[in-house]
Amino acid sequence: MIQWYLQRRWLPEFIFFAALLALLVAPDVSIQSVAAFLPATIICSSVFFGRRFQWFSVALIIAGTTLEILTGLAPLISGVAASFSLIFVAAFASTAWRQIAVIATNLAGIAVAYISTLEEPARLVKIGIKLSADNSQLLAFALTSVCVVSINTLAWVFGRLTITRTVHVGTDSDRAVLIHRQAQLGLEVAKQTERLGIARDLTDLLVQRVTAVVSLSEGAKFLAKSDPESAIRTIGRIAESSNTAQSELRKLYDLLHESHELTAAPPSLSELSDLVLAMRQLGYNASLAVDGQPFEINEGAELCIFKIVFESLENVKKNTPANTDVAVNFYWTTEGLQILVKDNGIETQRRADLTPEQMLEGYSVADDMAALTNIVDGATLGALRERAGLYEGSIDVTQVAGVGFTVSAFFPNLREVAGV
Repeated sequence: MIQWYLQRRWLPEFIFFAALLALLVAPDVSIQSVAAFLPATIICSSVFFGRRFQWFSVALIIAGTTLEILTGLAPLISGVAASFSLIFVAAFASTAWRQIAVIATNLAGIAVAYISTLEEPARLVKIGIKLSADNSQLLAFALTSVCVVSINTLAWVFGRLTITRTVHVGTDSDRAVLIHRQAQLGLEVAKQTERLGIARDLTDLLVQRVTAVVSLSEGAKFLAKSDPESAIRTIGRIAESSNTAQSELRKLYDLLHESHELTAAPPSLSELSDLVLAMRQLGYNASLAVDGQPFEINEGAELCIFKIVFESLENVKKNTPANTDVAVNFYWTTEGLQILVKDNGIETQRRADLTPEQMLEGYSVADDMAALTNIVDGATLGALRERAGLYEGSIDVTQVAGVGFTVSAFFPNLREVAGV
């Protein structure tokens, strides 16, 4: 709500102002007289300037209240607009103007209460209220003043809480984006860990190759005098070892100069619930279910499973509309694990595009044929299959005609190959 208010320039202010004119000014004019139109409109106008020109908003509240008192009107329903204006002033003004606004608004309300109850109680007759005794007038003034101060204070606090939550705490969507970003960073750090492991292996191999070149060079130096033919053969071996070392050095260079970002810890299966929660916050009907007794697996296997679920959910976000149902199911067996990520993106899209009559017709034979013959593949899916193969797993993606897609990952011997 607050983001919409900030991004639409003057449109939100105009909408609020028009709504207040219709809901507050019209009843004031009908209950009292046409004389109530001008002060009521001025007070409502304070909402229009509450975000950008707080000083002018406060001035309009004071001016409208003063005109209300001078024209002999009873308390206006439009006075509620001053509290709405105070919400926006409290949210967007500086500290000094926030304080000035709440004090001025409370004083204006108390002044109206004082005039209408103690000085000129006859004004209340216009709205059907009659105070007969001094005690009743004093009590009415006290109660009205408490209500004015309470409502204005609550409006001020609400404005401060709203802007604080939006700017410093964040909305549900902000937290969903943060969870998604953390998952991406976790996958990135795991990738860099693997890269460093490969670099370490390449470095060990490179050291061995360079050591062999040095040893052969020393031998060739002595053989050059005593056995020139052996020296020539040794030099050939030196060339082969040098070429191999150069090739490994090139791999290491390319690996270390690949762009990367190392900023987080590898993700684990315990973070999948946060990932599913993030999907719900982004507008998807996501759920996570676990069947069977989970067993401990090593970090590499956890990363592999997390990556499968993460990429499956990413694919859902890229290719399906909001409100799509997404189910992440884990089925643990004694020795293995099966993962199913199912969505109804095709069905959801059909609901949005087709009329109810067309929906009743169901899907066609062409949809059935497409589900049976279309092969789902891609670079990401190929990488996931290679990763799953490290743990004797397999991944299949199938299309359910008229419904959506199902990603199935099966690790029959996960306890044996990756158990802790």
